[in-house]
Amino acid sequence: MTDTATERTSGSLIDALLEIKARYVDQALAWYRSRTRWPRLVFRAVGSVLIVLSLSVPFLAAVEAPWGKYALQLASFMIAALTALNSFFGWQRTWEKRINAQLTLEGLIALWQTEIAAAKEHTDPSDGCQRALKATQELIEKTKSLTTAEAGEFFATIRFPAVPVEAVTTKNGAP
Repeated sequence: MTDTATERTSGSLIDALLEIKARYVDQALAWYRSRTRWPRLVFRAVGSVLIVLSLSVPFLAAVEAPWGKYALQLASFMIAALTALNSFFGWQRTWEKRINAQLTLEGLIALWQTEIAAAKEHTDPSDGCQRALKATQELIEKTKSLTTAEAGEFFATIRFPAVPVEAVTTKNGAP
């Protein structure tokens, strides 16, 4: 094969590898990027509301106006409900796992890009092709491992909320 034909083959292989990376790895990265913001915002917002409500309980308990009793009950209910929702949905854990996966993918892509750049500049086009192919295979394998591990952790932590037995007993202690 001539040098021009080898360069064309090398170029088309790298173009194909770029397409494979775009379809698989870039889509995974886009998924994580688009799904890290909401868990962070909800976690921060709910945490802030819980702090404010918790700090308001002593003040609401001291209010002698008729509405004070209802405000205290509402604040207590909101604290319990938001705490339970945060525990069930795990917004902080979700945010942490997704941002970690996103940053890991970004790092893997950066390493892959350096390998592709080196492969393009390699003096022997066939060695460059092998290097690019190996780098892409490693990128896809690491992406697959990362995404399946993250999904496995997500599903392993999902539990139906348990209600303690004490919560369903009547005043005399009977269920």
